[in-house]
Amino acid sequence: MRSFRSELERMLGFTVDGLNGLSRVLDVLELEVSRGGIARYHAMLQFLVALDLHRRGFDVNVEEPVDGGFKADVYAEGPTGRVIVEVETGYVPPDRMYELEGFLEAKIAFKALAYSFYTDLFVVATPSHMSLSIPEELLKPVESRSVEDVIAIRELALRYDRVKASRILWRAHASRVDGVAYINVSDRRVYYLIPLNHPSSPKAHILNCNPDNQVADGENPLVIC
Repeated sequence: MRSFRSELERMLGFTVDGLNGLSRVLDVLELEVSRGGIARYHAMLQFLVALDLHRRGFDVNVEEPVDGGFKADVYAEGPTGRVIVEVETGYVPPDRMYELEGFLEAKIAFKALAYSFYTDLFVVATPSHMSLSIPEELLKPVESRSVEDVIAIRELALRYDRVKASRILWRAHASRVDGVAYINVSDRRVYYLIPLNHPSSPKAHILNCNPDNQVADGENPLVIC
């Protein structure tokens, strides 16, 4: 079987060594794939997100430790702020397949607790042929949430992993999902959808999104970038 690096570079049509910082990213992913820590499919999606953020001017790392206990799929820093992107492939373990939708929502809630506290922009990404069901409580501006919203976030995270979630439940009031991203593997592109409903802390500027690229989602406008 081809190495992950050679397989990915063949798909991209260029070698990564000449791209500042991305060779290190690929080294980390190749190591994780070789020892079974990450599936090739997941690693490919991580690299495409890292490549996109690199092209947007960010310094990028993958499998970046945050808070000592969790590793962010993609972590990026740039002049406009910090970005964490968690890749969601839709995988559900066999023992949770009969609660598929609820499990995936709980998983996203847990990831929001684990990572959004440590970044300026927290995004969940998925392949473009899939759709994401984000718990509505996590999309509300933090300052607009009710006590019931915070309780719902806590309960979802506990449903995913009670032991791990119990250590970080105190973050539920500030946990959030700032946007979603769709990874088009064929085009090697990543498209971000960032809600414009954060009056005290607008997020779209972090990715240098053009505010004119708006679409309506009910009463909530979104920026596509």
